[in-house]
Amino acid sequence: MAEERLGTSQVRNRRNLRWMAVGVLAVCLGGLGAALLYGNLSNAHTVLVVKRTVYRDQVITAADLGSTSAVPALGVETLSSDQLDAVVGRTALSDLVEGSLLSPRSFGEPAVEAGSVRIGLRLAAGRLPSAAMPPGTEVLLVPVGRDGAEPPAGASVAARIATAAAVLPDGASIVDVSVPAAEAERVVRLASAEQLALVRLPGSPR
Repeated sequence: MAEERLGTSQVRNRRNLRWMAVGVLAVCLGGLGAALLYGNLSNAHTVLVVKRTVYRDQVITAADLGSTSAVPALGVETLSSDQLDAVVGRTALSDLVEGSLLSPRSFGEPAVEAGSVRIGLRLAAGRLPSAAMPPGTEVLLVPVGRDGAEPPAGASVAARIATAAAVLPDGASIVDVSVPAAEAERVVRLASAEQLALVRLPGSPR
């Protein structure tokens, strides 16, 4: 009988040690979790969040944005809530989805200025400068005659390079330009008839 009681006592002691170990582990894990939670809370920032979806090329209003406390993931760019005034009135460069954190790369100046339109031109070799013209370069679209003929009537059109020119296999170039909306149709017709040349204006960025 004494041996049975001794064996039972040893089994209970081993069980108690196991439960104690489990309890100590639980306390350690709880402390670690609390430390991580405290660290996250202490690193949280009040940032701008999109309250309602804003589509590309739409102007951002104060009603579109709100603020939230967040700990952004590594590499995720955000804007602090005190920068709200710097965002309102700017143009969405991509769709801003409701509930997403606002990125400083997702808004800016409109792709096309008010009163202007963007046109893609295909110009033969020799009809535009060979040197690179970065976006924003001011140019003049000049009507020219074909095969020595008289040039079409109408004045030249001031324009601005929207995307850098790309050279095609046949030597021609394609380039996007912004032109006044009132001149868009005439410029398209001249380009289609191969009666247009592009001249870089002085003082443009290099």
